[in-house]
Amino acid sequence: MACHLLHNVLSGVLSRSEPAPRGIQELLRVGERTAGFPGPLGIGTLAIRLQGTDVVIAIFIIVAMSFVPASFVVFLVAEKSTKAKHLQFVSGCDPVIYWLANYIWDMLNYLVPATCCVIILFVFDLPAYTSPTNFPAVLSLFLLYGWSITPIMYPASFWFEVPSTAYVFLIVINLFIGITATVATFLLQLFEHDKDLKRINSYLKSCFLIFPNYNLGHGLMEMAYNEYINEYYAKIGQFDKMKSPFEWDIVTRGLVAMTIEGFVGFLITILCQYNFLRKPPRMPVSCQPIDDDDVDVACERRRVLRGDADNDKLKIDNLTKVYKSRKMGHILAVDRLCLGVRPGECFGLLGVNGAGKTTTFKMLTGDESTTGGEAFINGNSILKDLLCVQQSIGYCPQFDALFDDLTAREHLELYTRLRGIPWKDQERVVQWALEKLELSKYVDKPAGTYSGGNKRKLSTAIALIGYPSLIFLDEPTTGMDPKARRFLWNLILDIIKTGRSVVLTSHSMEECEALCTRLGIMVNGRFKCLGSIQHLKNRFGDGYMITVRTKSSSNVKEVLRFFNRNFPEAVLKERHHTKIQYQLKSERISLAQVFSKMEQVVEVLGIEDYSVSQTTLDNVFVNFAKKQSDNLDQQEVSPPVPGQSPLQRILNLLKSRPAPTELSALISEEPAELESDDDEGLISFEEER
Repeated sequence: MACHLLHNVLSGVLSRSEPAPRGIQELLRVGERTAGFPGPLGIGTLAIRLQGTDVVIAIFIIVAMSFVPASFVVFLVAEKSTKAKHLQFVSGCDPVIYWLANYIWDMLNYLVPATCCVIILFVFDLPAYTSPTNFPAVLSLFLLYGWSITPIMYPASFWFEVPSTAYVFLIVINLFIGITATVATFLLQLFEHDKDLKRINSYLKSCFLIFPNYNLGHGLMEMAYNEYINEYYAKIGQFDKMKSPFEWDIVTRGLVAMTIEGFVGFLITILCQYNFLRKPPRMPVSCQPIDDDDVDVACERRRVLRGDADNDKLKIDNLTKVYKSRKMGHILAVDRLCLGVRPGECFGLLGVNGAGKTTTFKMLTGDESTTGGEAFINGNSILKDLLCVQQSIGYCPQFDALFDDLTAREHLELYTRLRGIPWKDQERVVQWALEKLELSKYVDKPAGTYSGGNKRKLSTAIALIGYPSLIFLDEPTTGMDPKARRFLWNLILDIIKTGRSVVLTSHSMEECEALCTRLGIMVNGRFKCLGSIQHLKNRFGDGYMITVRTKSSSNVKEVLRFFNRNFPEAVLKERHHTKIQYQLKSERISLAQVFSKMEQVVEVLGIEDYSVSQTTLDNVFVNFAKKQSDNLDQQEVSPPVPGQSPLQRILNLLKSRPAPTELSALISEEPAELESDDDEGLISFEEER
């Protein structure tokens, strides 16, 4: 029987030598207890008992070291989801430097738990790992494990949006791969007498070399096994057969594999950063005029396409963005946008949510890839010279991309260094930004404790650092109180006076009227109107608003009869006690005629005062907002035609867009006329359909 034979051979060898080492003595004791079992089971039990402790130690180390590299990705995912990472790139940080700095910092953090593991091995006095011969190999395994596993974790940060999800996923993957691969190869070693299983085990050992977790665990096990063999040969005096732990089959093969994996992992991370592995699809965009373009929009398109906007701070040439949706197919978010922003101009980009404003900003700053078209900032292409583009712009994103644990001063110091401001000028620039945005009172408080308005101030201050020639402000005054809002308006006006350009989005028409020299209203990813504020009011306004206040309520009915006789096309908008408001179409009657008729009856009708005003920008905006389609079906591509590629479907969409439907969620059906029979006329509304 195999078990008896193995026991007799070992006893015979040891009877002619010195006392057996404790590992071999234990092997003999176990053999005596298992000699009654069938051969294969007895041999398996002997091997497991010999290396069982070492397998458990290796597995425990794998488990402990699986949590550490996974934790490095948490902060990276958080930076990506809050756009803090993108804001650093916009501020001039080179992507390679960004990842290299993360790599160095994470390796320094990794050394802390790795040192603790080594100390524990010394505390428990395990000669297989702490002897003078084996300790350098153990140290090499731990160092190269951190070197290799850290950059391998980085690409996962591009696929996750929630930090906790990424953390749990990577822990599970590390545990599964490390434990499964290590235990599988160990168990297959017990059946090396089977040629097929031995060949499979050899193949698996070579394949598993791509996993640093396996290299760490397997290397520790091989060192422990080698220590047992060396101890045995030392006892019988055959020192020439003792092996160094740095033999190729013991540790060195894994060390070489982990060294290569570190470089490969970092290279893959850089390739992912530049989207080298997943190139976004590009499609040609027609330069032909669009039939349903507004006159002003078509004029701007011709100006851009014929090259008259080449010297502008910002030139947008047929910029297009198509999103893929699992349910809706392809959604056209930005449709052949053409625009030029001149030096010293503040351009307002208006539109309801889903119109494409933020998507346009993301493409111009490099946060999103473009599907078609091109844009130039200071003559640099966003496709070919993105790093040069980002170094010349300032960007305040829609949501604050701040670090909650950093103070206002630390934020500004970080971005002044990214902008390349000389060290001797940094303190002066930081102090200027703090005073300019009125953040001196909160300079040393963490940003996580700031109010929404102060966070927007800090985000705006970051956008102004480095004196960029073009500044993108995505709803910069959201959450600000009126005083802070007015203060920021004055700051933006000062920026424009210096010759720099500003492009901003806002839902406040008052803000646009105070700041913008020109604005455009986007609907379904396209400009529906373009020009100065007064030009848009004249072209798309609803005429005049006439507000009349009588001396007593008894004069109200006379005024109503006067308007019905002299201005039959006027629409009653409001009636409240002695106040009446009418809307009058400007194309029906001139402003001079309105004043002439009103002045004739001021005394007769007992009118205390009246005013005639032009319709506001809000009315113009609401009229265009009615044309905005729902975000989910605004530009849905029609069902695919058999044999037609997705690119062909997108091109067909650009050639003939479906007419947009009204967005009922934004502009509901006009309310029915509400009138009171009471003589006082408390409420009376009539909306013109």
